[in-house]
Amino acid sequence: MTDATAYDGYESWKGWSETSFMVPTPMDNAYFDLEMRAIPVSGEHVLEIGFGNGRFLGWAKARGAQVYGTELSEQGRTFAAAHDVVVLPIDLAQSLDTHRARFGVIAAFDVLEHLSFDAIRTMLDHIATLLRTGGYCVVRFPNGQGLLSGLHQSGDYTHVSTLSASIMSQFVSGTVLEIIRADSSAMPNHGIARKVRGVARQGFETMLCRLYEIRAPLGPNLTVVLRKKEGAA
Repeated sequence: MTDATAYDGYESWKGWSETSFMVPTPMDNAYFDLEMRAIPVSGEHVLEIGFGNGRFLGWAKARGAQVYGTELSEQGRTFAAAHDVVVLPIDLAQSLDTHRARFGVIAAFDVLEHLSFDAIRTMLDHIATLLRTGGYCVVRFPNGQGLLSGLHQSGDYTHVSTLSASIMSQFVSGTVLEIIRADSSAMPNHGIARKVRGVARQGFETMLCRLYEIRAPLGPNLTVVLRKKEGAA
């Protein structure tokens, strides 16, 4: 995320555009409904780190959130400003004083894998400062312990780090952040075919975990929900 030259043409490759900015599809809405279950959004200050084409911001704004974001892409920052998104500097350190303990939700979908471990630790420290007590941080990344994570991890040359639920627990050990959920990323089961695949996939993962006596989500992407502990400064 810090080497801008590595992202030349990234918006085009991703298919990001002004017409689709902050316009989540029905599948996007179903996905975010699942990932954000039990996390209050309405009336909250919500920050998305690396908002890309703004689909999560669009989902959150439609549900009554005041939305903020950071994005390396100049094009994305321009689109966001035109849609009343409060755009913060990509370096979160520059926002610590003005936005300390402001946010109820901070999200980073498909961001951490673009960073080194040192940069991830620093970002998590900054997130902890920006979250209010009891606030949530939701992150998604290719699951380094997943069955098919290579499809996502190796599909983008800007990916730097391989992550897992276990590694995330190391990052937050001894900090004001705690993991409250770490699961394979949601896959909305719209339609009979998707429902059948979902049941088969869950059964297969359960069988493998029992066969090899392991306890780890095996989906290709992992979503981790963190919470800032009560009483934390």
